Amino acid sequence: MNDLLALDPYQAIEAPLPDSGDARLKAMLAWALLSPSPHNTQPWSWSIKDGVIDLHADYARQLTVSDPDGRELTIGCGSSLEHLLLRLGQEGVGVTVEEFPDPDDPRHLARVSVGVGTPYPRHDDLVTAMGARRTNRRSYSGDPMEAALRTALDEAAREFGVTVTWVSEADLRKALVRLIMASDREQMESKEFRHELAHWMRPKHSRKDDGMESDLLGQKGVAAYVAPLVVRTFDVGDAQAAKDQQLTEGSPDIAVLSTDSDDAAARLATGRALARVVLTAMAGGRYSAYMNQPCEVPTSRAKLAALLGVAHPQLVLRFGHAEPVHPALRFPVAQVLAD
Repeated sequence: MNDLLALDPYQAIEAPLPDSGDARLKAMLAWALLSPSPHNTQPWSWSIKDGVIDLHADYARQLTVSDPDGRELTIGCGSSLEHLLLRLGQEGVGVTVEEFPDPDDPRHLARVSVGVGTPYPRHDDLVTAMGARRTNRRSYSGDPMEAALRTALDEAAREFGVTVTWVSEADLRKALVRLIMASDREQMESKEFRHELAHWMRPKHSRKDDGMESDLLGQKGVAAYVAPLVVRTFDVGDAQAAKDQQLTEGSPDIAVLSTDSDDAAARLATGRALARVVLTAMAGGRYSAYMNQPCEVPTSRAKLAALLGVAHPQLVLRFGHAEPVHPALRFPVAQVLAD
């Protein structure tokens, strides 16, 4: 069992599970750890005892510059929670989910009691997609997704009270691109932002199990090794804006996830919706990646809300076909499992 918890989650999901009890639940956390998180910080801590699974936010892994109030951190944790629930749905056992079970501890985001309540809906295609899903930052190609798949993504988000707004009209997309580029420049002007970004960049074949490998960010050869130094030292806002303009304009589909409120519950719900949306897209053969800069810069976020006529934009996503990329770094279960 200890060997299983020490495996890379991509290896762990291929290994036989223990037969029952807490040991089985601990091994199933491997699926939860395949979810996306900001800069691949993996800002969560899990504990399991007597069939009760607790999820805590790990604020030591918060992006304090780009995510000062922990909004994206909570979204990431919500995505991980939904991954686990989808995997539990394959077990056919009852589950009861209590969000924010301890009013005195805002870090305690959720409690899942296994063996109590009704089984979580089964979505075998989404669980399978967990092993294939990537935040693929390459250029996308192909036609816009078919209406049935787009409707499936809409419905997946709506289940959690999250709205998907598709940015298809040409003038609307141009306006969004301008917001992304302006946000890139504003963020990159900040030395603190650049240092934070560089801190989470990793050279290819890094020995660390978190952060973003430079080759997955589009850097090749020697550039993949010196990219953190370049970002830390120079204002590369214009270059980043030009790159993101090309990526956004070339993507077949762009969507914004938004909520009516912006409290912790809405953010956790956004994360759960995010998991469903990107896994549904992956099951339909579409990669996804983020253009969240307008949601991270307060003035741009307000402009994005007005542009789309929504209350609180949370995430900007692009979808399409792309060349495959290798999996991102991941902690083993043992590293995020509290005693």
